[in-house]
Amino acid sequence: MTYTFFAHVAFAFDARSHATPQATANLLIEIEDNAVRTHDRRKHLEASKPDDTHSREVAGEIGMAAALDYLKAEPEFHSFPAQRFVNFDLIRPTHISIRPPPTKVLRDGSKIWRLAECEADKLRGEPHSVRYPDIEKRLAAHPFLKGMSRHHIELLALCATPTEFDAGQILLCEGEPATGFYLIESGTVALEGKTDDGKTVVIDTISAGEPLGWSWLFPPYLWSLDARATEACTAICLSGLLLRQHRDDDLTFSQELHKRVSEVMVRRLQATRNKLIPQK
Repeated sequence: MTYTFFAHVAFAFDARSHATPQATANLLIEIEDNAVRTHDRRKHLEASKPDDTHSREVAGEIGMAAALDYLKAEPEFHSFPAQRFVNFDLIRPTHISIRPPPTKVLRDGSKIWRLAECEADKLRGEPHSVRYPDIEKRLAAHPFLKGMSRHHIELLALCATPTEFDAGQILLCEGEPATGFYLIESGTVALEGKTDDGKTVVIDTISAGEPLGWSWLFPPYLWSLDARATEACTAICLSGLLLRQHRDDDLTFSQELHKRVSEVMVRRLQATRNKLIPQK
């Protein structure tokens, strides 16, 4: 199994000037399944099925890290302190008309190609806001994002994918990589943990209008609980991989996300305390 990603990276002298970058690079990155398996063994994670969400996310993490290492080694980009992944998409590996020898081969057998603009144009995907024309409107309408600036909503739209879950479907698994978070739009989700004797208990319930998952923000980026849809749900899934990239590029975006997540964490901890210690 091979995972192929297209990356379009913009470079600038100032982090605020990505709209008009001074340089760009286009890369084709192939990550071998062996690299994903090696990652899971090092993290002591149970092997996942080929081509599942976990494998794709891990392959993306490896591919993005490999792209950054390659670009840091390129002298032509040394003068640009700011960089941003404008596109980083999983693609079908059949678009390149001529496949030359790779620009770089990684130790695990994965490969990187530096692409000319003419080839990159064939791979450059449409922004998520084009693929999902109502995604910005849905993000702005979600209570968790109420009052967020248009610019920050646009950044979130680049990381967002609408999704649905059936009743009983598992959204998060304890110990697995925290690949992002969800904005629940309809339905409810139960957060579950296990007691010392192995029994499953419901820790909390996430309802429509609330966010689900904040482990993507904090190393080692692993889920601490299970989450299961208790009824059919609609949600917006936001990629932790891309969010961390935008967060590192934009300090105000980072502050805004952390503020909102912190408020939710405090509110839920207080609710849990009230359950454990009944008020007089």
